[in-house]
Amino acid sequence: MTTAITWNNETGRGDIEITSAGLRQDDGLATLVLQILFTDARADPSDVLPDGTNDRRGWIGDTFADEPWGSKLWLLDRSKLTTDVRNKAVTYAQTALERHLKPDYAKQVVVTGAIPQFQMLQLDIAITRPDGSAMTLSIKQRWEAQANAL
Repeated sequence: MTTAITWNNETGRGDIEITSAGLRQDDGLATLVLQILFTDARADPSDVLPDGTNDRRGWIGDTFADEPWGSKLWLLDRSKLTTDVRNKAVTYAQTALERHLKPDYAKQVVVTGAIPQFQMLQLDIAITRPDGSAMTLSIKQRWEAQANAL
């Protein structure tokens, strides 16, 4: 068991929850998914950076890792929410989750995306664990490209 990070679809943020028994616990998979998706993976030299700088970000621990940590979802921060951006978000999430979860934590990972309402991106994640059990997670995030722009 590990300290759980729970996603709040109302605020579009993850947080640690305190219960009467202390910090909320989970088996770690949902928390791992959130850590993977919302840690900034280092951008490739060919990626277009959203803020126009040369900061390709990335997690400092990648220096010592075999695989880079995180996802490239941050590259979409200042983009207008379109079908193309939704598709890129699905690709970035799918790539990151497969890289970090297979084969130890997941036999299969499927990410789908939707724009359920104006300026709202939804990622639905279905994970089949190696033992065949399934876990689903739905992440909704208000898309504020204009508010996030310089």
